[in-house]
Amino acid sequence: MEPVTASPFTPSLAFCGYSGSGKTELLLQCLKLLKAGGFSPAVLKSSSEVHSPIASKDSQRFFDEGAAGVGFVDPAQTLLHLPGSDFFQGSVAPEVQLRRQVPFDILLREGGKQSSDWKVLCLHPSQGIPVLDNSRVLALWSGVPGSTNPALLARLKIPCFGPGEEIKLMDHCLEKLRAMRRQQTLKAAVLVGGQSTRMGHPKAWMQIDGRPMALKLAHLLEELLGVGRVVFGGVLSLIPKDWSISNHQELERYAVIPDRVQGFGPWGGLLGLWESEPNTTWLVVGCDYPRLHLEALEWLLSQRDPLRLASLARHEIGPLETMIGVYEPGFRYLLEATWLDGGKQINRRMQQWPLNILKVPEHLKICWQGINTPADLEQLIQQSSTQQQ
Repeated sequence: MEPVTASPFTPSLAFCGYSGSGKTELLLQCLKLLKAGGFSPAVLKSSSEVHSPIASKDSQRFFDEGAAGVGFVDPAQTLLHLPGSDFFQGSVAPEVQLRRQVPFDILLREGGKQSSDWKVLCLHPSQGIPVLDNSRVLALWSGVPGSTNPALLARLKIPCFGPGEEIKLMDHCLEKLRAMRRQQTLKAAVLVGGQSTRMGHPKAWMQIDGRPMALKLAHLLEELLGVGRVVFGGVLSLIPKDWSISNHQELERYAVIPDRVQGFGPWGGLLGLWESEPNTTWLVVGCDYPRLHLEALEWLLSQRDPLRLASLARHEIGPLETMIGVYEPGFRYLLEATWLDGGKQINRRMQQWPLNILKVPEHLKICWQGINTPADLEQLIQQSSTQQQ
C-alpha cells in the first residue's frame, strides 16, 4: 500500500513562537487539559536538529501529561517514540507515520510555523511573533511577562489569552476546529459486495417492501444529505435477471467506488472511499439494515464529534456497531496500519482506539438490527406483513 499524504483536515494544532515565548509550557498544559477532557492527543515536535538524548527527555515530559505518542522531526530524520518503547525512525511523512503507529485523535505540534496546521501564536516580550500567514492563527498566547502588545493585538484582531486562561484557550480552539471540520465535505456510502455466505445470495439485492435493499438505503441517505452525495462502496454483485427497468435506472444514478484492497471485508470499501476523496467524512451504512430509518440517521449525525476518529453506536452488551457510523478522515491511517499488519482482529483493535462511542436511544435500537441469514429475512417479512394488516 502506497503511503498517503497527511490530510489537512485531521484535527491538529501547532504552538508556534520564538524561543522563550512559552510555547512548550503551554503545549504541556493543553496536553493535560485534552487528556482530562477524554481526548487521546499525540505530539509532533519540529526542530532544526533532533538529538536522541534530548528527545528522550522531552518525550517523558509529554508522556507524563498524557501523550499517546511523540514524534520528533528535523530536515534529516524522523524519530517516533511510543510509551514503553525505544525510538524508531520513520520511513514516510512523519505525521502519517505517527498516525499509523498511534491511536490518537488530536495532534499537537510544537513548532511548525510553515505547516498547514491551525496555530496558536505565542508572543515574545521583545521579538513579538514570527512572520507567517495569520489566516491560519486561531489564538494568541501572552504567557511571558511583558509579551502583551496592545497595538499588535488591535491590528491582528485575534483572540489573546494569558496565564490562568488555558481552559478558555483550549475551549476556543476546539470550538473553532469542530466548526471547520463540520464545514468540510460529508457524504454517505452504502457498502455492498461481500460473500453473503450465510444468506446464500447477495444481501444488497434482497427485496424489502418491493425494492432492492441497497437502493432503499441509498434513497434514505439521499433524504438525509441530498442528491449527489451518496455512493455505493465496494463491488456490485451480479444484478438479478428479473430486475425492472426502474431499478436499473435508479442504480445508474449512483457512482460505484471499488474496494482499495481485497480480503479486508467492508474496510476495503471504506479505504476505497478515501482513495477517491481523501478529505471527506463518510457516513457508511452496510447493505443489510432494512429497519434503518431517517430519525436514526439524524440522531447519529447529531451525536457526531468531528474531532474524534469515528462516531459509532454500541449496545449495553456487545461489540461496536461498525457498519452504521460516521468515519472521519483520520480513521484512514489506523485502518491502513491494520491492513499493513495483516488485517486481522480489527474489531478488537478498535476497542482500544479513541472513538466517539454512542448509546442508542431505546426506541431506535431496532434500526441497528441487521439481516444475516434467511431466517432473519423471513422474520422481517413476517413483521412487515403483520404491520400492513
